[in-house]
Amino acid sequence: MSQEIDRWIKYMRENPDNWKKLHTGFINAQFSKSIKFIQKLAEQPGGREKIINAYNIKNINGYSELFKTCKNTETEL
Repeated sequence: MSQEIDRWIKYMRENPDNWKKLHTGFINAQFSKSIKFIQKLAEQPGGREKIINAYNIKNINGYSELFKTCKNTETEL
């Protein structure tokens, strides 16, 4: 893993104007994949409970925004 970090540091130093765009695209893709995963999970029977279990959510009321983004989940928590 340290080799990947070293390569990334080298890339950042050699491409000071380009690395931010690449990094931003990567981070945005991670968020997008996470949202799509949650939405797909929510569409399944018992999806809301699966999300709660997958993320080990204890304070359900603290995650109301998460459930609002999902289709076919109950809005009341």
